[in-house]
Amino acid sequence: MDSRRRVAWLYVLVIFWFLLVVSALSVLITYFFRDLTNSFVARDVDGSRRGLIQIFVLLCVFIPAIYAYSFTKGAFANFWREAMTLRFFGGYLGGRFFYQISSTGVVDGVPIDNPDQRIAQDIDKFTEQSSELFFELVDSCVSAASFAVVLITIDARILLYVVIYAVFTTGLIAFVGKKLVRLNYVQLRLNADFRYSLTRVRDNAESIAFYSGERSEWARGIDTLFGAIRNQYRVIRVSSVVKSISIAFRNFTYLAPYLLLWSIYFKGEIEFGVFTQVSMAFGAVTRAFSFVVDNFNDIANLLSNGQRLTEIGHGFDLSAGDLETGPSLSASHSAPEAKLLAPGVMIHVESATLKIPSGERTLVRNLSIDLAQESRLLVVGPSGCGKTSLLRMFSGLWSSSSGVVASRGFREGVIFVPQKPYVFSGSLREQLLYPDVELDLNQERMYSLLDSVSLTSVHQTLESSEAFIDWPRVLSVGEQQRIAFARVLLAKAKFVLLDESTSALDIPTEKAVYQLLRDAGAGYVSVGHRSSLLPFHDSVLELDREGGWTLFDAHDYAFPQA
Repeated sequence: MDSRRRVAWLYVLVIFWFLLVVSALSVLITYFFRDLTNSFVARDVDGSRRGLIQIFVLLCVFIPAIYAYSFTKGAFANFWREAMTLRFFGGYLGGRFFYQISSTGVVDGVPIDNPDQRIAQDIDKFTEQSSELFFELVDSCVSAASFAVVLITIDARILLYVVIYAVFTTGLIAFVGKKLVRLNYVQLRLNADFRYSLTRVRDNAESIAFYSGERSEWARGIDTLFGAIRNQYRVIRVSSVVKSISIAFRNFTYLAPYLLLWSIYFKGEIEFGVFTQVSMAFGAVTRAFSFVVDNFNDIANLLSNGQRLTEIGHGFDLSAGDLETGPSLSASHSAPEAKLLAPGVMIHVESATLKIPSGERTLVRNLSIDLAQESRLLVVGPSGCGKTSLLRMFSGLWSSSSGVVASRGFREGVIFVPQKPYVFSGSLREQLLYPDVELDLNQERMYSLLDSVSLTSVHQTLESSEAFIDWPRVLSVGEQQRIAFARVLLAKAKFVLLDESTSALDIPTEKAVYQLLRDAGAGYVSVGHRSSLLPFHDSVLELDREGGWTLFDAHDYAFPQA
């Protein structure tokens, strides 16, 4: 990020330079308007003509300066968004932080809702509003300092009145609108909840259609919508009060010069053109002191966005990888005790007790087992006893509450294959190479691999292996499971954790893919319920719902009869 910091400082310096130019031109234009007004009052045709030409020329310079100032401010905000998004997205994916949020929903005891919205939308709003408000504040301060000199040269008391007026209005608005910060924070969450209800329908359209669940989805979506609508009415009510007070005080600034200059004007101490100059100067100085008043709604939104980003950013592991390039693919997720692994041992478990993340229920108690590269273990047991959770512990996704668990990790050849494999929109090549899409894979090898897992029809119907396809819609669950096995074979996995990974396959295909794993020399742990799996395993680990376990030889084990 060092190079980005240097570019950011360059942006800031350029913006400050343009700001000073704009401020100087703004002060100069007040003098031109003063002279123009006096010329009109005196009916001085030549002076009026000269004043109009001066203002026209000044505007020809002023407009490009405003454009340059506005453009660099916007470009800086966009550049900041890029850098901040890289940091947050890298932190979100680094150290499996995304999995922690998905499985627990909290970070250090703070609930984290809709991390996608926080990264995609809140950062955009935060950087845009922060940049805009900061430079507007600086602009106001610079303008106030410049125009304060103008006011002092006319009457020093005017500046004192402006300060008192601005402090009073700021305090009043802050008192009335303090509730707006909390309401905006709640509104961001409620809007995100409603958007997620729509995303859920899109991602599960087929299941909802099979269940005829439209009414249920409508009811749940309407509940979240009405929650957002009700809170938005509260936001509108409070913000309307703030806005009405702000507008009232802002309009008063047009009247103020007449009140402040009343006595000295009628005494003949100043010309009428001073009214124009004081009105412009008064507005500029008041804008600086009334910054909170004029921008309270934006400040409230900024604080809400900042709070949401702070909550999710607090849990990032900033050492998980280079934030410019994302998490390292070569990073190992092995447990810290991986040094305990003997040569050839892929997973070591010693007196480990596994509980669900909330800690309310024990799934497996005092388990001790060593799994070598040639081990082939079948995990069985009743539904809900913790079979999948045990694989999560083996792979390092979950930590044991006691004991020692060490795993080689993904980069050392341990691969987890879930029951519902992850497929995404993209090319066929990207599907097979995931997650290491940079590996070299020629077309002949790709098609041979697909043929070996009975996916010949997939590549035969494609015009090109690089064509963009919406694979989650194109492939059945069984075909997706075969894609997962093709990935395992392509990665030359040494040990595979299979979570009912053949549940959607027919028996012959199931036997074929297990034979492929054996021929490749890979060890594996399988979760399954079919007796057809026994011939491909050497031992069976049976779990019960009380945290107990029993280890059998596969030849001696028989599935319970229904």
